[in-house]
Amino acid sequence: MTIKRLIICEICGRTSTCQLRRDICHSCYKRETKSVCKHCGMAKNQVSSTTGLCPRCIKKLSRPVAACSRCSQIKSIYDEKNWFCKVCKDIVSYSLRKQGKAQLGKVECSVCGQLRISCQLQRDICLTCSYKERNGVKPCTQCGQSKVIINKAKNLCKYCYHNELAKKSLTVYVINFSTPYPCNKALFDLLVSTIDWSSVSQKINQQFRRFGRFLQQRYLPNPLTWEAIEENLPQLEATNRAIPKSIRSSLLELGHLLAVQGKLESRENYILRRNALQPLNTAPIGIQPLLQLYVSWLWEKKTTPATVRDHMEVIAAFWTWSFKFAIYSPEQVQPSFISNYLLTLYWQWKCSICQKAVDFDPHQRQPPEVCLGCSSLHCFTQASRYSHNTIRQHCSKLFVFFEWALNNRLTLINPVKHKVPALPPTIKHYPLEIIPQLCEYISAPNAEPLEAFVLYLIIFHALSVWELQHAEIPTVLSLQKSIIPLSLPDAYYIIVPRPKPSRGSRTPGRPSTHLDFPEIASSWAQREIVYPKPFETVSRFEF
Repeated sequence: MTIKRLIICEICGRTSTCQLRRDICHSCYKRETKSVCKHCGMAKNQVSSTTGLCPRCIKKLSRPVAACSRCSQIKSIYDEKNWFCKVCKDIVSYSLRKQGKAQLGKVECSVCGQLRISCQLQRDICLTCSYKERNGVKPCTQCGQSKVIINKAKNLCKYCYHNELAKKSLTVYVINFSTPYPCNKALFDLLVSTIDWSSVSQKINQQFRRFGRFLQQRYLPNPLTWEAIEENLPQLEATNRAIPKSIRSSLLELGHLLAVQGKLESRENYILRRNALQPLNTAPIGIQPLLQLYVSWLWEKKTTPATVRDHMEVIAAFWTWSFKFAIYSPEQVQPSFISNYLLTLYWQWKCSICQKAVDFDPHQRQPPEVCLGCSSLHCFTQASRYSHNTIRQHCSKLFVFFEWALNNRLTLINPVKHKVPALPPTIKHYPLEIIPQLCEYISAPNAEPLEAFVLYLIIFHALSVWELQHAEIPTVLSLQKSIIPLSLPDAYYIIVPRPKPSRGSRTPGRPSTHLDFPEIASSWAQREIVYPKPFETVSRFEF
């Protein structure tokens, strides 16, 4: 039986468990180039370039071929100490185990009949059945369940006995913990400060030990950033996920603790910033340094992450198209080139048979003769690609980008000469006949409370999606446990925080974050509500 080892992968440098003889994780092992072995004919890793053999065949062919000392047949010798062939080695090993002189492999338990490792030399019995015979099955004094008793003195089952020892075990481990990286020791102490020692269990003990081994082997930068945390998160495989999940949860908890202390941005802001920069990776490599400077300018202008992502999607798509025509810098872009690009956004060729779409070429405005999807001839028709508002947004973002390039002397002119006019504004809403029906549903006694409450906030108080996500129930922290916190019907108001102002939206928002419910709605609003956790959003209310 191959034993798993905790190793540092020699390819990617991450900590992982391994059953191979090499220090390589499962993901890197699967990505390695395979070659066909000359002996076994199978595609294997690490096939020797000189012999053309895989490591298994090299080991197999390197065994001496001689007469076995037991059966006297000419075979490959597997046990060079006793000079046994494979069959004789297995027979002798089996005999030794049955005689109680060695414990090799699993045997059938004489009590439960399962294949287990025997805990006794004179008898084939597993450890669980041995405890069951000696201590019996009784109700545990802690959990109250009838289980096999492990600790006879305190009448504890295995789970409760390990939880009994967890606090002392974790205390000793925390006191004696050391790592060659001083910053890792400070991070470990910060995580230890959050332990509730009155409720330490074996699961918490194992989690801190796993994370401690990780900090002893992996260096974390100081100061710690969300990028460094994401880079050091171990990969979750299909199996053996307990250790990676413990390390991942500990790293993320460290990030949240540092964010509370003000040493790190919040996880929410980091995810928004990361998503905003994702389109940057789709742009050609030659233009990415310039786009990074443009992104820095957008951040200085207090642009929201969603708007930055919109800019990056438009600019990255434009430069991907430009590189096809050997346009590598802003000074090479001319007004005619922008016009041709906008034509590719307006139009596309579409097959009338298989509906396959082909990009519109402004330099050659004839449709393709043959469809590559269905091999039909002369089947393409000109069709619109994007809506008018989408092209208007593309044009405006290109104008802002080249205006920035002009101000920074990266181009002589702004090639975006004309702006796409806006369509007359329209408001999309439900038909007026639907609104009274929704209002009747809000006050109906059989209405779903959560749906009715959210509809009430949208229709009567005009809460946006962002406000619904961040609305809070008023929380009163009592000094005594006997004081019951206020519920939503008792408080009869919610707190709607103001969003941070941005370059595009500088409105102060609502006059007050205190949103009171009218007295006229008390006849249906005073329903029994289960008070959720403090600072839980309205979208997660439980009625």
